[in-house]
Amino acid sequence: MSGIAKKSFKLLLSLVVVAVLFVVITTAIFLATFDANQYKQELSDLVRQETGRELEFFGDVDLTIYPALGMKLGAMSLSNAPGFGAQSMLKVNKVSISVDLVSLILFSPEVEQLLLDGLEINLEKNAQGVTNWDDLLKLGATESPGTSASKSPADTTATESMTLQGAFGGLNIRNARLSWKDAQAGVEYKVKYLDLSTGRITQDAPFSIEINMALESKDEIDLLVEFNSQVLYLINDNRLILTDFDLDLEATGSALPRGEIRLTVASQSVDFDLARNAIKLEGVIIDIDDSRLSGSLHLTDFTRPAMTFNFSSDLLDIDALLGTAPVTQPTEQPASEPTANETSEDVQILLPMELLRSLEVDGQLSVKQIKIQNLLLEDFSLKVSANNGVLNLDPIKMTLYQGSFEGRVQVDTRNKIPKYRVSKNFSGVQIGELLTDYLGEDRITGVLNASVNLRTRGEWLSALKKNSNGTMKLAFTDGALRGFNLRYSIDKARAKLKRQPAPSEQVQKTDFSALGLSGKIKNGIFSSTDLNLQAPFLRVGGEGKANLNNDTIDYLVRVKLVGSVAGQEGGELDEIKGLLIPVSIKGPFAAPEIDVLLDEMLRAQAQAKLKAEIEKQKSALKQQIQAEKEALAAAKQRELEKQKQVLEAKAKAALEKAKNSLLKKLLE
Repeated sequence: MSGIAKKSFKLLLSLVVVAVLFVVITTAIFLATFDANQYKQELSDLVRQETGRELEFFGDVDLTIYPALGMKLGAMSLSNAPGFGAQSMLKVNKVSISVDLVSLILFSPEVEQLLLDGLEINLEKNAQGVTNWDDLLKLGATESPGTSASKSPADTTATESMTLQGAFGGLNIRNARLSWKDAQAGVEYKVKYLDLSTGRITQDAPFSIEINMALESKDEIDLLVEFNSQVLYLINDNRLILTDFDLDLEATGSALPRGEIRLTVASQSVDFDLARNAIKLEGVIIDIDDSRLSGSLHLTDFTRPAMTFNFSSDLLDIDALLGTAPVTQPTEQPASEPTANETSEDVQILLPMELLRSLEVDGQLSVKQIKIQNLLLEDFSLKVSANNGVLNLDPIKMTLYQGSFEGRVQVDTRNKIPKYRVSKNFSGVQIGELLTDYLGEDRITGVLNASVNLRTRGEWLSALKKNSNGTMKLAFTDGALRGFNLRYSIDKARAKLKRQPAPSEQVQKTDFSALGLSGKIKNGIFSSTDLNLQAPFLRVGGEGKANLNNDTIDYLVRVKLVGSVAGQEGGELDEIKGLLIPVSIKGPFAAPEIDVLLDEMLRAQAQAKLKAEIEKQKSALKQQIQAEKEALAAAKQRELEKQKQVLEAKAKAALEKAKNSLLKKLLE
């Protein structure tokens, strides 16, 4: 319940008390005279003089002797404040009051019962924040002689004890109506069919109370309320204690998720400390349809409010409360697949900002099983704390699909736009079973270990996505990616490239022994460069982005074939074995387009063959060049030897000629 609703409900209760006291005082005046009718005009004149309002009586005042001494009044009404319309602020169709005969005999008159039939109270607040009872409060706050000007009515309430003098046989209100309109907040509530009855009320003694009513709001929600307390103590230290407390609420209306919700609250004891605006509920049992919570609740300050609680439950079925339909397996239909240009409708995340800023909470909830969004959570525990506008859910723990989950959530409402911090850790979770329960199909199976740390801000889902920043790390083992078969896609592309018949259809899934990736989230875009998938006969790496703003993916992975599949000939595999085959994964999350890039694949093959041929030719050319170098060197060596021999012969001939010439000269 919001702060405005709490204040409104408190005001409604206060006005009921004022109305009852008003009728009692008026009735007492009539009882003090033999002919009470002669004072009606005087009383009306007095009210007009003091308040400017009209007090009207319809019909005479009748005194009764049998079966009880009493008095019956006709209809009465008190006009509204200026500027609030022509309808009466307060009116009642019939009032009767009776006096206990035994108490008369004992010279201690006691009111046996006060009956108000058809009581109607209309409360309003205009756009300027002025209510239609402000003038009465100002009148009531007028000081009497000797009263300190510094002492406010609130101070008086907090310091004076509530004392009940005498006895009161019981209060009976039938078919009452109350309405509350707040032009500032834009809210309107109506209480209809209000019936209230009490047992005998005496000083420092218990009495019973029972209330039945229907609450109606402009949201077309009808709320039936049944309140019953077997024992109620009104104690003279501003405390109200109820035992064997029961409250039944049944809400119906088109604005509710499934049209009807029933809530039953029972408590062994309820202790109201009116001076401190505090309440303690011990031994509380809350039944919401088939779900039950038990524990304790302490509100230490209504105005803030400050709260401590500790509740537990064996089963809490949120889906049943909200009317969530079971998830069914999706049927294959020829409907068009979503495209990247399609955007989902934005959603506003409405938080009660003022309430969260004023909230002080320290509580804990533990549930053995929770069913929410068709997920089954076990051993769920949650600790809640809130102070100075910061709400913390820390830690959140649960057993989740054969694994465990631990997380933390912080909501900061200190500024105009709320901020969020989220931390999640998954360990050993069977992700396929989780997705089947949540979505009706398991796009991925295996054991998940993951960590997510995220911060964001905003009031709309689109803003929360756009402002998301943080990190994410995912690791899957022994699972499969459903919806496509990567190896089959490569074989099909190769067959198309060779203009051969397509291979026979295979199951559309890619098994893996390990799949991991990590990266950063910046402004709603997740980027990763370390995709690593290990599958039979495949090794996959890659990088890309996932855009959370428009729910699209853009990844380029490189696949390397490392083995052959049974039934395939190794010769065909060897043509592309070891090559990095690029595969584009692009499009909306729900149905991305997976394309084996034939051009890239062909280019890779051609480049590999060209490289091998070039290396072969380069090697042969090197050998040829080396041989030619060696042959040239040998030829040059032979030529040099030949030239050397010629020169040596010429030198020898020249030397012989010179020798012969010299010898000839000597002989002559």
